[in-house]
Amino acid sequence: MKTYLYGIINIGASAFRMAVSEVGKGYIKEIDYLLKPLRLGVDTFSQGYISLEHVKYAATILRGFKCKLDEYGIKHYKAVCTSGVREAGNKDFFIDYVKIHAGIDIIILEPSEEVYIKYLAAKLSVAGFDNMEKEGVVFANIASGNITLSVTKGDNILYSGALPYGSLRLRQMFRHISPLKRHKAFDQYAENMVATVAGIINKKVKVKNLVGSGSSINMMLRIFKPKDKFILREDLEKLYNKIRVYTKQELVDELALRDDEAEVLVPTLCIYIHLLKYTGADRFHFSPVDFPTTLTQFYTGSLKDRCYHKRIKNTTLALGERFNINTMHARRTAKFAKKLFMEFDDLHSLDKSRYDILEMASFLYQVGEYIDAKQTAYNSYYIIKSISIPGISSRDIFLTACVVYNMNSILSQDESIEGNYLSPEEKLMINKLSCILRMAVSFDASKTGLIEDIDIVQNDNMIIINAKAVKEPFVELFTFEKVKYTFVETFGIQVDIRTKMIYD
Repeated sequence: MKTYLYGIINIGASAFRMAVSEVGKGYIKEIDYLLKPLRLGVDTFSQGYISLEHVKYAATILRGFKCKLDEYGIKHYKAVCTSGVREAGNKDFFIDYVKIHAGIDIIILEPSEEVYIKYLAAKLSVAGFDNMEKEGVVFANIASGNITLSVTKGDNILYSGALPYGSLRLRQMFRHISPLKRHKAFDQYAENMVATVAGIINKKVKVKNLVGSGSSINMMLRIFKPKDKFILREDLEKLYNKIRVYTKQELVDELALRDDEAEVLVPTLCIYIHLLKYTGADRFHFSPVDFPTTLTQFYTGSLKDRCYHKRIKNTTLALGERFNINTMHARRTAKFAKKLFMEFDDLHSLDKSRYDILEMASFLYQVGEYIDAKQTAYNSYYIIKSISIPGISSRDIFLTACVVYNMNSILSQDESIEGNYLSPEEKLMINKLSCILRMAVSFDASKTGLIEDIDIVQNDNMIIINAKAVKEPFVELFTFEKVKYTFVETFGIQVDIRTKMIYD
């Protein structure tokens, strides 16, 4: 079997980690692992930026990591950072300084991508996870800076996001409060977190399981020594009630913890207990896989989501339903958009992956009506670009918003959308997808499903859309007449529609 070496560098809020692995088809073996403590999160979460002293020290650590990569002759690696750098006001300076002085190119892992990768790892490593999804599961990755939460039931992601409730962040926020009262602040903050998530999810939807992961898991394993891959709620509560007023030194002495572990133990326990109360579960299951290993699996292609497209579709529809969209109309629009996209592939010459943007736009273009029906595209643009969907990059979310924004016009090469930069290629793609979306919407303009299906006949000079209708679709035909002219301007070919009554 042919193998190669792959390196992962994870720049976290409390430590830098590097894993070197031998990778082959269906095979990953870790051969080296380095960990260097550096609590960038202390700077970011308390003062909003990384101190110059820590920027320089970070470059020193990463220079050592680069030497190790060179020692192994590694050509393929990824260096990713999370909230400790992502939320720093001087993150661009940090990334540039490291590139110049350590020779390491760093990418910022977006919150939606971070939770998606960690969620996939839990699915792979936790026994019975698929059954938990059917019953409803909260996946919580408690890191130093953020808690990445994903609430799933069946194939629907009901909630997903990175929340500012990480254990180190909480410790820094309330560091000036006496240990005798600090746990009360943790409790209030954790209650607010759960209330925020619960307020977004339909109250009729019940979730029954909790799965945890993150750097704190190894600490919990040493403390509780579970015989199986779960820890009981009563054990968590018993320990929490005992140690919640301990000082850091008392925790170090009694539980044999490192200083950095002692600082985050109480907020970590507090968060797990509140999440267990929300689910009503008597235990939380845990994923023992650390983040560098997970990143290696993801970037080498061994961590895959078999239900990716179905999950994205259901999640996007669920987001739309929060804004009272007409779901049946959204489904019909997406069906027509898909048919047009596939049939016109020789006209638009877009990669098939761009269909994801078109489908999301089909499901979400109505969300702006929730605010004001007169400025639907404008309102929808701002709503869509503010959402996050696990597995979809923030750039693709933004481009989806642009497709919806552009539904009533054609974007010229010297235009921008609300002042945001778009490359010439992106502008061309937006025009093409917006044109297809406009036409798809026209086939169900009355939102009553009068046109059940379409067939497309194309020759060199004309495209004919044969629409199969249950009755005369007056609104659809009127709307089509308005959009067909932009089709000519976008694709350079005439288009017309013919209707056939199915039940004549």
